[in-house]
Amino acid sequence: MRHLACALIAIATPARADGLLTDTMLHPMDGFTAYTLKQGEFVYNQSPLTLPLPSWAWVGVTDWLTAEIDLLPLLGGLFIEPHLPVPSVDVRFRLRDGGARGISLAAETMVQHMWLPSTQEDSPILRVVRDGTSWFGRLNASFPITERVRVHASAGATFQHDIEVTNNDPMHPVGARHIDAWSPDASLSLDVRWKPWLSLHVTGSIGTTFVYSDNQPRKLELAYGYRLAPWYASRHSVLRTMRFEFPAFVMYHPESHTGYRWYVPIIPYVYWQWGG
Repeated sequence: MRHLACALIAIATPARADGLLTDTMLHPMDGFTAYTLKQGEFVYNQSPLTLPLPSWAWVGVTDWLTAEIDLLPLLGGLFIEPHLPVPSVDVRFRLRDGGARGISLAAETMVQHMWLPSTQEDSPILRVVRDGTSWFGRLNASFPITERVRVHASAGATFQHDIEVTNNDPMHPVGARHIDAWSPDASLSLDVRWKPWLSLHVTGSIGTTFVYSDNQPRKLELAYGYRLAPWYASRHSVLRTMRFEFPAFVMYHPESHTGYRWYVPIIPYVYWQWGG
């Protein structure tokens, strides 16, 4: 679970001087784009909520293939029963590069395997337990409307061996459990690259998402907020490449009649991006 986590992202080459206008965004505000990293680019994300364990990384294997390695479950699995790495990998294949004016297409897939039942959410209002293998596959499309306005659409499906979602109220339990079940996924995102230092984002989704409460099918989510690159013109690379994403979201699990709400985007998701 990555929601409300601050992340550190480091990619191998210096960032462009035009800041957010040309940044490669893979999952802005929990959306799915059709973009891939260039070969050799590397993205490392560190959440302070997972320290001292690492979080996750993106690698540009080729210009058309970007792979994500979920380092937290891989290493964190060693500290819980049965003390084995939890496999968790996401791969995105570029199918069409539309550039700044055309439609870009990509196929994305992710596999994660829990060796034993694992509690992903355990709050006073929501409990989510997953077990076994989960997999999603989807097609992503990115549409430039103008030079600075883009729409991203994604659709696919998720398979989950075992998932149970309840309202965590022992007196009045409401929820459902699904075994070897398929469910649909879809999302629609808008991003506005307003200034080199500011972009605005909103995403509506059904089913599985990647960042906030990741790999949970059958949920509804609205995420919105903005990204900042306040020092994109700095001569110092640490400041020039610094980015902030401020998310707000409403997540709802219809089967348990519960979810999370964070209406004001004031907690930043922090990263550094060195892109080609």
